[in-house]
Amino acid sequence: MSKRKTDSDDAVASSSTVKRSYAQPDVDTQTKSKAYDLPEHISYERLAEKYPGLKAHLLPLRTPGATANSATTTCSRYTIDFKNASATRVLNQALLFVYFDLNVVLPDDALCPAVANRLNYIKWLRSNIVEEFWPGSTVCGLDVGTGASCIYPLLGVRYMGGNTRFVGTDINDASVSVARQNVHANELDDRIHVYLNPDRNTVLPIDRTDFPLDWKADADDSVFTFSMCNPPFYDSPAERQQLRQMKQIGRPTLDTSGKDDELYTEGGEEAFLTRLVNESVIHKTRVKWYTTMVGKKGTLKLLKSKIRGAGAKHISEGTLIQGLTTRWVLAWSFLDKTRFCLGVQKSADDARVWFEATLEELQISKRIMDREYIGGVEMTVSYKCSAVKKTWTRQWRRQQRHKEENEQDGQSASGDIENKPVIEFKVGIVPETQEACHIHMYLDPGYSSSVLMSLYNHILRKKA
Repeated sequence: MSKRKTDSDDAVASSSTVKRSYAQPDVDTQTKSKAYDLPEHISYERLAEKYPGLKAHLLPLRTPGATANSATTTCSRYTIDFKNASATRVLNQALLFVYFDLNVVLPDDALCPAVANRLNYIKWLRSNIVEEFWPGSTVCGLDVGTGASCIYPLLGVRYMGGNTRFVGTDINDASVSVARQNVHANELDDRIHVYLNPDRNTVLPIDRTDFPLDWKADADDSVFTFSMCNPPFYDSPAERQQLRQMKQIGRPTLDTSGKDDELYTEGGEEAFLTRLVNESVIHKTRVKWYTTMVGKKGTLKLLKSKIRGAGAKHISEGTLIQGLTTRWVLAWSFLDKTRFCLGVQKSADDARVWFEATLEELQISKRIMDREYIGGVEMTVSYKCSAVKKTWTRQWRRQQRHKEENEQDGQSASGDIENKPVIEFKVGIVPETQEACHIHMYLDPGYSSSVLMSLYNHILRKKA
């Protein structure tokens, strides 16, 4: 299944409900590599200077027959005809080339993905899913229906940077062939693997013997950090035409074309995404977070009900608005929570002193680590912490009182040698303002979330 593109995707509308966590720098503070992003406003003529193939498609604004994109009129004297498939294809190739250093083939018979819309999904994943894990952790995404463009994996490794890798799947031989060419042309073979899914009835083919599980995120358990999906939206050409007629007129839209399996699926997105939810129940924690785009509010409500009934422990929802197009992102996980964030009304330096004193009081060992970035802000300090006793619990305090009473009565204490940690976790203190900061606590793999939660709640009470 290749990803579909909706008829009302504005090709370069750059306003978005995805909050940018920091201003666009020349160097990404999180990955310490070049930052890739779209600018807030795009000048078509300047874009054409860097990508000459676009010049032939430029039309002066207000020229009869030209279609103006209101998101870019403030900084550009030109536009393109968004109903011209060739023009929109070249425009998106230009955006990928100039702003993401990507040279991408977009075949005439395949969907032409609007870069800004696709980037919004990637931004949401980075802000809401990837930041649930310790900065610098290996991130591996599973893109269901990657299409000929392989747009999500290509944008993902550029925008997320660092140790990000992707597996993209598709059921169409021709799409897989072009997608592999696009990966190879950009020298990303070591970070993106494109897999031909031979089973049209399987959305998540990770159980197949030839599936590339060596690209998994973790060394154990064959886990992906997240899966993502932009499903085929329509049940049939008739439904597509009906929905197009219902859309508001007066803004530029794309007259999209593509392979049937990119646009249509029996039962529409509701049936397809129901299959995705059902398969997630089978695989459960092999994917840390399952995510998908949703095009209809009715489908969103139905899916949330199904996911709750399937026993997911966490559900997250986001709204992405690009031009006339509104889409929802739905994410769910069967894993326990592994990250806790504590807001403290102290400067980062004062919070560090307070937190270190708390760790010492609780007999929790620490060692200072290299400072990382969370949300683009550098940590004031970061620690690797380890506790061999649950010194913050009532049970431990009762045991201590009992031990002291026995010692006073002259009874010898039972063996109390404890070397194996009951929990290990990482901590990063990040300044918010001069007088406030956040303390982020990340559970190490292999330890109980409930233990870290009890420690977090104890620290929360001390703060209060």
